[in-house]
Amino acid sequence: MTTPHFCDRCATCGKSFGRTEARTIFNNKTYHQNCLKCAKCRSPLSGNFYPTLEGFTCEQCHKRVSTRCKRCGNTIESGIRYKLYKGQEYHPECFCCWSCNSLINEGEQFYELRGYPQCPKCHSDGKQEFADYQPVQLHQCVKCKKTIEKVQPFSYYEDNTYHNDCFVCNRCGLSLVDKPCTRLGSAIVCPNCN
Repeated sequence: MTTPHFCDRCATCGKSFGRTEARTIFNNKTYHQNCLKCAKCRSPLSGNFYPTLEGFTCEQCHKRVSTRCKRCGNTIESGIRYKLYKGQEYHPECFCCWSCNSLINEGEQFYELRGYPQCPKCHSDGKQEFADYQPVQLHQCVKCKKTIEKVQPFSYYEDNTYHNDCFVCNRCGLSLVDKPCTRLGSAIVCPNCN
């Protein structure tokens, strides 16, 4: 009896694969498609998934538990620079004085008011209260009606905003980002479909 090659057994259940059975390979380990599940919601993983200490998480669970800005509460996407103060993460544009909402830029001096940043002017004025936070206004995509997050690229057309993925010709699906387009009735079309 010969020992099977590492790819012949699933890294989760240890069972072998059928000859035509689909498999997923990650970090030199092979998995049955139904064995590779999200560690949080237990749904089978497909598309994007993220390694964690507990195993893997699906994109939805990853977004739920990913880093959130202390000020606005929105997700800080991976690869985006952020500010860390007292163990709390902030978008750079959200690192503001909690008394007057003025931006505190990198390298600028600031003080602390009950654990939160305060600008020198509010500190010297003796302000002890927190201002009502005015979040950065996020745009909504006219096509899909979903919010355009701060880190997502978007396009303007006729005073409307679109996710770049949504800004396509209504007839042929060609991306219209940085391309000429015209309105044809209620549709936005590329020059070829006009």
